[in-house]
Amino acid sequence: SQAVPLPPVKRPAKIASNTPNHHLTLKVKLNLTSGEGPMPQETINGYNMHYEVHGDGPPLVMIHGGLGGGEGSAAMVENFAASFSDRFQMIFYDRRAAGRSETPQDGYSMANQVQDLRALLQRLGVDQAHVLGSSGGGPIALGMALDHPEMVDTLLLVNTMTYASQPERAARQQEMDDLLANEAAHGREASVERGLEFRNPGIRDNEPERFQRLKAVNMEKFPGMIGSMRAYLDIGDSIETRLSSLKMPTLIVHGDADERIPVDCSRSLHEKISGSELHIIPGAVHGLTSNEAPKLQELMLDFFGRVMAARQTPASSTG
Repeated sequence: SQAVPLPPVKRPAKIASNTPNHHLTLKVKLNLTSGEGPMPQETINGYNMHYEVHGDGPPLVMIHGGLGGGEGSAAMVENFAASFSDRFQMIFYDRRAAGRSETPQDGYSMANQVQDLRALLQRLGVDQAHVLGSSGGGPIALGMALDHPEMVDTLLLVNTMTYASQPERAARQQEMDDLLANEAAHGREASVERGLEFRNPGIRDNEPERFQRLKAVNMEKFPGMIGSMRAYLDIGDSIETRLSSLKMPTLIVHGDADERIPVDCSRSLHEKISGSELHIIPGAVHGLTSNEAPKLQELMLDFFGRVMAARQTPASSTG
């Protein structure tokens, strides 16, 4: 039988209490706009990280996309925290130079961004989790699965890629070059504005308040955005060449109308990860965790249900 996604039920968030070290100092911020409880901000692997934990059950960590700046994990929290927290311990965090986290001077290498996630899970006392990476969060999820497979129960890759594709690398290189060239020619403010409009066509006119909010965030996080972009370009084929070693159950989801990361990137992942599942959503554009959240939830719950059922099925024996 196919698992059915839970309906979104708004209820107060609950912070996990299974933290192994009660002597660490937490800097807590109240989210006064959502009515939710305090969300921790503390130094994790050398930077002030904003993270949230909702619900009880098997841990499921969701890694947001983007290459720095932006709203971080906020949309994921909005779309998944309430609807999944009855079944999972939902873990969200804002990556370096993203959302409400700090913009440190360094530490943007992919290996260290994987360590950011590992350090957070260790801080929360989580030995193993379902790990989902969306878009720019995909290489972090893949790095976690490759470097620390014992900590990854299942792997979920949503509209993402390994960054080995030369055309996609060239596009990201051009985006970074344009940001730096516009900053040199027109100033940082103009560069940030142009970058936002490139990634979100029409945002200045259609969502002026969001445009101004993101502009303020990206102005402050600009150096970290450049550091993050360089780190992703440095990935090369370091992930791609190791994909065949992945053994955990893997779900890959992509939209066939994605213009940011072509669907062929997920087809390539599927070919190289043994036993993986690929689901292509017709007509879906980039940003499935927001644009296609109900459909993605349905695919995830069905995947988790089948994985658990397969593990509970006793192995056949001969008498």
